[in-house]
Amino acid sequence: MNIVTLGIDMASRPKTTAACMITWEAGRAVASPSLVNCDDENLDELISCADAVGIDAPFGWPAEFTKAVTAWDFTSWDDNLRKQLCFRVTDIMAQETLGNWPLSVSTDRIALPAMRTFSLLQRHGVDDRSGDGKFYEVYPAGSLRKWGLPYRNYKKDTSEHQQIRQQILNGLSEALPWLAIPDECVTSSHALDALVASLTVRAAMQNRTSLPSLEQIALAEKEGWIHLPTGFPLCGR
Repeated sequence: MNIVTLGIDMASRPKTTAACMITWEAGRAVASPSLVNCDDENLDELISCADAVGIDAPFGWPAEFTKAVTAWDFTSWDDNLRKQLCFRVTDIMAQETLGNWPLSVSTDRIALPAMRTFSLLQRHGVDDRSGDGKFYEVYPAGSLRKWGLPYRNYKKDTSEHQQIRQQILNGLSEALPWLAIPDECVTSSHALDALVASLTVRAAMQNRTSLPSLEQIALAEKEGWIHLPTGFPLCGR
């Protein structure tokens, strides 16, 4: 039986939300043309057809931030408290691994896509946000960096950024010669991120992503956990 993974490049509005399904067969994998302008009904329908879903958006908020907005009880301010309110344990892990900070879910524009994602997780009954076997938080730029591919300056609709997207796809094709990739991933960064999210969630299913430690798991279940790949996904079902 074939495996189907779904990658979602989440945005606060449907217009810039994209989704990419990959069907994993014996000896090959086929990525379907990405669906763009996805509303919640589109996403729910795609999720119902997928074995695992990778979403490019935070699954939760820093524990200290959640505590603070519920009942603010801090009477002083310092750099450590600022860091705790801005970043989750998985964001700190990602910074230590990649050398750059992910966007702060509590203090940056990523907060709106996170709110939409949280609604989606609520609809689908997700309680464990560290990766419950079907729903995983992913970070496409981080995945690309871990795979040794270009991970910056590919988001905009310029010829230079499109050239970098082509370099990324060339690298994926070289590393994964059994993967059929749709052409639109060159023209749309949202489609490309959805593809990378779908590849990353397959790696997560194969235990080829970083996992929280025993000390981190309780927070990760509430805050979410970024699944950074430890290798490319493997071919086959």
